[in-house]
Amino acid sequence: MSAAIARLAELVERESGIRLTPAQHGSLLAVLERGWPGTGVDGFLLLASDPARGPLEVRRLLDTLTVKETSFLRDHRQLEELDWRALHAGALAAGSGTVRVWSAACATGEEVYTLALLACEAFGSLDPPVTILGTDISPSALAAAALGSYGGRSLRSVDGALRQRYFAGDGDSRSVAEPLRRLVRLAQHNLVRDPAPPLSEGAFDLILCRNVLIYFAPPTVDRVVASLERALAPGGKLVLGAADALAGAARRLAVAPSARPKAPPRERPKSPRDPAAPPDQTAEELLDPDVHFHRGLAELEAGNAEAAVWSLRRALYADPAFGLAAFALARAHEELGDELAARRAYQRALASVATDRERDLLDQIDPADVSAACRARLAALAASS
Repeated sequence: MSAAIARLAELVERESGIRLTPAQHGSLLAVLERGWPGTGVDGFLLLASDPARGPLEVRRLLDTLTVKETSFLRDHRQLEELDWRALHAGALAAGSGTVRVWSAACATGEEVYTLALLACEAFGSLDPPVTILGTDISPSALAAAALGSYGGRSLRSVDGALRQRYFAGDGDSRSVAEPLRRLVRLAQHNLVRDPAPPLSEGAFDLILCRNVLIYFAPPTVDRVVASLERALAPGGKLVLGAADALAGAARRLAVAPSARPKAPPRERPKSPRDPAAPPDQTAEELLDPDVHFHRGLAELEAGNAEAAVWSLRRALYADPAFGLAAFALARAHEELGDELAARRAYQRALASVATDRERDLLDQIDPADVSAACRARLAALAASS
């Protein structure tokens, strides 16, 4: 059974990019039993090899496994940094009057309609010069996106004025209004198996692929990111998710804007009690976990993992429940090749990130995404050992 379930997990990764660890094999078995009762793993693998029925059944399985949890204005500060006017100027310079946007792995559509809403707001018009393509591997997610009806959880970050302007209906459940729908097209697309840009599509001025790469193995990430870069128009912009950036999913890209440190790196102090500590730091700063965290992120981005370990340990000394600091510390240990320490730090991050909700940083980064990134890195470390 263990060999068969491993082959099924390999099939899932080959077809979708989603890596399932041995710890997740039980969940995969449960999905199989619910969707194909009595078939078993060997039976499903045989079914998947059938030239007639196999592709359809594999697509059904992938549809069941894909993560569809999202919401409007998710990681909103990252979205607010989009300069729609500059994107339009670039499109005009290229001979087009329309900003072409691709939301890859758009799930149930909240992101594409969020982009449409933000474009309308940026241009002060219900008919902005923007077209948005939303794609996903999941047919059921795309069906929900086409329906465009959302409940209170999805809409929790949308204020009353925006709800009145861009949604129809009363109460918690609302439907996307026609002006937003007109800007959006939906299509099925597999980031791992299909070409980028999608067939019959030209280059895009803006591509968003947020918080999906954390589920992929590093070689798959590199391949997907390279294909997305090729799908950009000259001067176009690729936006990854904050969790992808924190996970170091695409090291050759800049850190996502919402994950960038707010403070520049400084010479590290020897100790809060050491009189030789830099004079520009107050005692309060030396005990502030956020100061050490931001410095650690900056040191990590600059390639100084050893200094980052010191700073991030200081952040955790000041606040042992600082989940994001534990996550970044794990990244630093990975850079130094200390896999055991990295595993310990990822486990600590998993245990504490949910208690980090009051931090301003987690208004920018969904704790669920950070937890998923921890699990993805732990799986990668397990696979490499």
